[in-house]
Amino acid sequence: MTEVEARAIITDYYLAESHSDDDKFLFVEALHFLIDAYHNPNDINNLAWHYAEEREFDLYRKYLEMAAEYGFHPAFEGLGYVWYYGQTGTVDYEKAFHYFSKGAESPDDYLRICCEYKIADMYHFGYYVDKDEERYKSMIGRLYHEISHPEKLTTIIPSEFLPNPSIYSRAAEIAAEEGMGFIAYILLENARILFAEYLQKNPSWRGNIEEMESVVMRLHELPDKHDDRINLYDLFWFAQKSCTMSFIYEEERFTIECIEEDRNIVIKFNNKWYRDPRSFFEKATIDGRPITALYPELIMFEVA
Repeated sequence: MTEVEARAIITDYYLAESHSDDDKFLFVEALHFLIDAYHNPNDINNLAWHYAEEREFDLYRKYLEMAAEYGFHPAFEGLGYVWYYGQTGTVDYEKAFHYFSKGAESPDDYLRICCEYKIADMYHFGYYVDKDEERYKSMIGRLYHEISHPEKLTTIIPSEFLPNPSIYSRAAEIAAEEGMGFIAYILLENARILFAEYLQKNPSWRGNIEEMESVVMRLHELPDKHDDRINLYDLFWFAQKSCTMSFIYEEERFTIECIEEDRNIVIKFNNKWYRDPRSFFEKATIDGRPITALYPELIMFEVA
């Protein structure tokens, strides 16, 4: 294999809408060739993300750590999320804080902001660091101002990939606490729309399911609800007790059952069982397609 051949395989893989096992094998082989030959941390990071999408998180962490040895800022960000969410089975907030802090030194504003809002979270919750609510609010306020003016940011990443929904949801929480309910509602609705778009592309991406759950719960907890229409992600709210949610997809009605079992709610859908809503959104499919990818095509929701 030559470098030109390897790059062509990788480009074709990224442009394709779906991948066979042979496609994945060739893609991994091409990346291994480039890594062995040229030691480019970007190639190492790309291989790490392939394993993340395949949910092989031990390999994901391994290659992120390899890329981090080169001082590669995107790898620091990725490792921060690995340890913050315990993607390899163990949550370690000290390591998360360490890697987010290193990632926040990136000259790329996208990476810096992605790391800084998680550092803000750690001050909010008191994870590893002392809880500091004023520092949290100050950081979120500054980051919200920054993403509101993407033209001033220095990044090679398109502005639509900034962590806008995560920051919107945090700004909304602050607005609600300060009695600005309508502003909180607008921010949360924008966050829900953007998270749904993110989840269409990759349901396992870095805590987006958990973030969507938080947004939905906050929307339902607002004292004045502004929109009574039901959509797929409202399952987070309704699944607090036994219920059914149904919808139409391609002229066929499907039903999601929320069933109490040993004082917990489990989900049954398409003759498969899921331990909770997060697992459902992560794994449920229709005709082999993730249900999160089908979100815009699901209509006429009913809850009983």
